Amino acid sequence: MRFPWFCVVGLGLVACATPPRPSEPVHLVILHTNDVHGQVLERRATWLDREHPPALGGLERLAAEVNAQRRRAEADGAFVIVVDGGDWYQGTPEGALDRGRPFVEALMCIGYDAVSLGNHDFDHGVANLERLIDAARVPAIAANVREANGERIAWAQPWRIVERGGLRVALVGFLTPSTPYITHRDASALRFARADDEYARVAKELDGKVDWIVPVGHLGVDESIELAKAHPELRLIVSGHSHTYLAEGQLEGDTLIVQTGLKASALGRVDAWLDPATKRVLAIHAEVLDLLADAAPRNRDPELARRCAELVDRAKTDLANVVGTLAAPLERAKGFQSSTAGNWTTDLMRELTGADVAIHNKGGIRTDIQAGPVTRRDLFENAPFDNTVVSFELSGADLASVVRRATEGATHGGLEYSGLVVRARRDGAGKLGLVSIEIGGRPLEPGARYRVATNSFLADGGDGLDEFERATERREAPMLIRDLCEWGLANRGIVTPPNEARCVLVP
Repeated sequence: MRFPWFCVVGLGLVACATPPRPSEPVHLVILHTNDVHGQVLERRATWLDREHPPALGGLERLAAEVNAQRRRAEADGAFVIVVDGGDWYQGTPEGALDRGRPFVEALMCIGYDAVSLGNHDFDHGVANLERLIDAARVPAIAANVREANGERIAWAQPWRIVERGGLRVALVGFLTPSTPYITHRDASALRFARADDEYARVAKELDGKVDWIVPVGHLGVDESIELAKAHPELRLIVSGHSHTYLAEGQLEGDTLIVQTGLKASALGRVDAWLDPATKRVLAIHAEVLDLLADAAPRNRDPELARRCAELVDRAKTDLANVVGTLAAPLERAKGFQSSTAGNWTTDLMRELTGADVAIHNKGGIRTDIQAGPVTRRDLFENAPFDNTVVSFELSGADLASVVRRATEGATHGGLEYSGLVVRARRDGAGKLGLVSIEIGGRPLEPGARYRVATNSFLADGGDGLDEFERATERREAPMLIRDLCEWGLANRGIVTPPNEARCVLVP
């Protein structure tokens, strides 16, 4: 067994031309996924080729690539570990069946050694998540999630220890502390510690019991960087949540952070070589394998194929029906900028409720929809959560507080607006500062009261918007957001999404 022609050591590349020592390094291969989000079917990779998008990924294709990489690694004398970074089922009609159970059971056919919890795995409540873990025998890990009394949750292990090549590797689970604000209210009864604080405790608990600790977590890249800075002794962090595609990983000091994007479109592979005597990581290398070309048929899993076919059959009822036509794409946007998808959705909220203002969280828009015919499946994948439209009366002061938090808050995902224009300015350090808020072309009045429409997730205090809990005269329309979008397309001819700027940067 030999290293490849390169070795990643610290921040540089060094040649490895010396012959192997009598006791050769142990070669570990960690195969990793994250944010699968219920993706049974392949997708059309419009971001690669808008005119002729290739087919990409899907659960069967992902499982086949895991099998192919496992065979390849074992043939090279390596030892394989398979992990996932959370958000298993929520996001497609197939994933939504029975609140995720049949999809999660199919996902576990891949043969994971450890699976992190994700914030969307709580979307139907804690009891449902416990049910999924038990029914599908999920090897769930979460070290930084505790009950109100301070004890770690009993329904997921803090870590799982696997033995490979004579080495004991601890796969430690972490989940973003923002979870209570971006999922079912049940999660607010739990305590979520910061990953860097929890890791210090974990390292003490595992001291002398394992040879290598690898965090596997539903932590975005920024959160993973914080963990790496706090604990520079870490050599690898398997991350998720931010849907970041890190083709060769990202180094923070000597720590390699890896993530594969989202929706079963790619498989991550990390090759690590450890000294069997000192247990030190000698070299580490990461790559992401796009799931474009089909794997050899021998790598396909017949049982998984059967499960996937059953999921598609159960979910396909009327989802293929075309419900309208778009003249231009419905596209998302990050940060302080408006999007056609956000403008259109919030305009529909105002039209339905007669509100002065409508607000929608950017995280509630899950995919882009291309111009042309739109199916119910497109709308489901754009708005997969079972959120309804809610309107209420809110003071101008509370509304201004919400907008300021979304504009200036470093951790907030951002909001989309209708009936409201926000102007902001960046200072010398690039930090946004709120300049003005206009409603109906007039400055917001703190003492006035405004009718506000939003989704039920935000209305219930999601994303930490507790100002909405002080609202009055609440009315809930019995219409899901995806049904609202269908209503906005039906019998209206060819719809052109509004593209004006409602989040405006000023000099």
